[in-house]
Amino acid sequence: MVVEPADGGTAEVVFELASRLPEHGWEVEVAGPEHGARYAQLADAGVPLHRLPLRPGYGALRDDSRAARRIAGLLRARRYDLVHSHSAKAGVLTRPIAAAFRVPAIHSPHCFPFLTQHHSARRHQLAEWIERGLAPLTRALICVCEDERREALRISGPDRLHVVYNGVPPCEDEHAPPPALAALAGAGPVAATVSVLREQKRIDVFLEACPAILAAVPEARLAIIGDGPLRAQLEARAAALGLLDDERFAMLPFERPAARVLKAIDVYVLPSEYEAFPVGILEALACGVPQVVTAVGGNGEAVTEQTGRLVAAGSSTALAEAVAELLGDPSARAALAEASRHRHAERFTVEQMVAGTAAVYDEAIA
Repeated sequence: MVVEPADGGTAEVVFELASRLPEHGWEVEVAGPEHGARYAQLADAGVPLHRLPLRPGYGALRDDSRAARRIAGLLRARRYDLVHSHSAKAGVLTRPIAAAFRVPAIHSPHCFPFLTQHHSARRHQLAEWIERGLAPLTRALICVCEDERREALRISGPDRLHVVYNGVPPCEDEHAPPPALAALAGAGPVAATVSVLREQKRIDVFLEACPAILAAVPEARLAIIGDGPLRAQLEARAAALGLLDDERFAMLPFERPAARVLKAIDVYVLPSEYEAFPVGILEALACGVPQVVTAVGGNGEAVTEQTGRLVAAGSSTALAEAVAELLGDPSARAALAEASRHRHAERFTVEQMVAGTAAVYDEAIA
């Protein structure tokens, strides 16, 4: 497996696949960036790791060339049956090399680059053109939801496409919440985002909604839980809104496992501008935390009226109304929580994801 993101949902999916696919007869090695959030756990699971000079974006051509040479060296030195790339950049680097060595290539986009909202129309066109060009080199393309499969039809025929939903393990009970979060939760019901702090996630929309939520539900507590490049910018905006001086609001670092955080909150919030099928929503389902998320990508395939609320992307007003509704109604939250746990167990377990991926692998080499 070749993966570019060092953290976030893609890294979580790769860890779960790499550590569990041996149960289905596959031996896995992982090639990824020099530092990764799950590398220690991969080592504990006995998964061989190859560190590459991979960076986000395409502004480091020298490092990209070095990474490509390393990937080629691995394929030359070992007899791999498959190469599975995760995310756009890994797919761009890996699939031509796999084709040169006649190794079948599987690709998981984890959100196509031509769907991102922060690039020019020309860059979107270029990204779509590149994906069209790589499609014939792809033995199978694994889509993480039906929405991604529909988008994939723009660049590939249906015979190459497979839907394997992301999955997560059951919620763990043995971990106590971080002390700062426990103190916040002890004072009132908590709504929180639990996310990498990057532009895609639009945590700023949640910040803008916070004053209205606190006005509607004065006993509420609100939190941003995560780390990432936008932390300083978000802290500055929180200060401008007067939130940093309000004891009902906190910005906290993320501490793994996710269950440690999720078990301490009452409403999970994800105001993303675009998505494929985020792992965070599935973790909230598993932990029985009602969700308020934007109606983008495959979010609506995970969240239903029985588990949470879908709201329009970019609307702090709609977000505030949905969060305030759930924070103010404990009985509704209890029903949503029970339905969330049931939905996870029925459709989005990690075992289902691993078995589905192994089935695509088996078909690809048959």
